[in-house]
Amino acid sequence: MHGFYKFCKAVLYLPYKAVFPTTVIGKENVPKDRNYLSVGNHLSWADTPNIGINIKGFRHFVAKKEIGDNRFVRWLALKLGVIFIDRGTADLAAVKKILRALKAGENVCIFPEGTRNRENTELQEIKSGAAMFAIKGGAVIVPMMIYRKTRAFRRNWLYVAPPLDLSAYAGRKLDAEALDEAVERLSESMHRAKEYLDDDVANKRWKELRAAARAEKKRAKRERKAGGA
Repeated sequence: MHGFYKFCKAVLYLPYKAVFPTTVIGKENVPKDRNYLSVGNHLSWADTPNIGINIKGFRHFVAKKEIGDNRFVRWLALKLGVIFIDRGTADLAAVKKILRALKAGENVCIFPEGTRNRENTELQEIKSGAAMFAIKGGAVIVPMMIYRKTRAFRRNWLYVAPPLDLSAYAGRKLDAEALDEAVERLSESMHRAKEYLDDDVANKRWKELRAAARAEKKRAKRERKAGGA
């Protein structure tokens, strides 16, 4: 599964970046030493490949089961590690797959608004599943917010926010009150991330950060050469 995912990503990386140019802000916030549950706003079909192409590493994407109605699409999605979920029922099989993946140390991506935000404005109500998965699966949550709907040959931005740790709820009875509290924290984290991204793009701070990162790489390279001389 992981090998097929890596192969597809390697083949599609350059063509996808050329057609759908996306600047990633906050790459340093992606956890490097542990698994995580990434959550994002859902604006278009391209949200999944945007995260898959632009963020390193393998992850299971959670998708509505209707996407798998086409046999070829379903076969391809399953090969890529997609977990299908029936949003209209308590899909215990899908829940178990998600928790099993997280507990095994793998990453999972979910869009907790539950459906596409076709208005492209404020975040919709955040569903409770993401918070529950993170708590029971022992994973931190990493908001990954996309600036606007993806269109061919139009610059877009993807912001990786600092991780949200909900492990304090792991030792508590996860009743309605505790879950509501955790969901509220998740919702606040995603709203802060969206506000940060909107402000960053509006004021073009991402350019300053990219320039600073390049300068730091050049400085580090000069130091390595000097040290090896």
